Amino acid sequence: MSEKAVIRELKTMDDLDATVDLQKAVWGMRDVEVSSPHTLKAVVSSGGAVIGAELDGRLAGFCFGFGALIDGEVWLWSHMTGVRPECQGRGLGYRLKQAQRTWALRQGYRVMAWTFDPMQAGNANFNFNRLGVIARRYSVNHYGDMQDGLNAGLASDRLVARWQLDEPRVVALASGERREDAPDLSGIARLVYIDEQGAIARAQPEPDRKRTCGIEIPLDIAELKRTQRERALQWQLHVRQAMTALLETGYIVSGFARVDGRGWYLLRQP
Repeated sequence: MSEKAVIRELKTMDDLDATVDLQKAVWGMRDVEVSSPHTLKAVVSSGGAVIGAELDGRLAGFCFGFGALIDGEVWLWSHMTGVRPECQGRGLGYRLKQAQRTWALRQGYRVMAWTFDPMQAGNANFNFNRLGVIARRYSVNHYGDMQDGLNAGLASDRLVARWQLDEPRVVALASGERREDAPDLSGIARLVYIDEQGAIARAQPEPDRKRTCGIEIPLDIAELKRTQRERALQWQLHVRQAMTALLETGYIVSGFARVDGRGWYLLRQP
């Protein structure tokens, strides 16, 4: 398979039909869980966009979004972004999101949002460090009980990513500028972390609201669910409790750091 991808809008029923197989390959979805081609046609026909990435004439990834009224403003809500497992690691997800950003700016949108599983370190790293999002909201069991290949085994908790499309850091990341230096985590208030005995520890936040707080998550939640399901459930519960408590007091999730083989959400006062 060649490396050159074609990124384009998907509008015809043939194009939209091709997303069904892709969704099943990415998420392990059952038929009832797939976003149908008819639904996607409604999105395209009503002012939204479905964007695909093709490799050698085959649909390798796609994303779609539509207008949504949030906090009194019209944002672009990006419901799905996925790349076939065998095509991952080639930058297609990044190219799809940047194509979606370009399309949104042309239409007059300034903010895009979507949900993602806060226990998925790969998604967190991509969203915060490649795209430049922040998060202000945590939704507990957002989709209820999910049985697809990626989500089965834990409650469907979600963080809401907020992507300010014309913010300077977002613009810099879109142009290829990236921060390579690992952040110094020595001064953070650790709220959820693995202690020296290997146990999942939970601490109360310090009263100093100028201090950055850190919440650790596993780097491979899928493997943890497979081998130590009770530990995965406990870890999710600690993350949920710590993160919702901070967000309710005005903190934002401002970043994600992978340091010394560990993954940390960074939360601060805006």
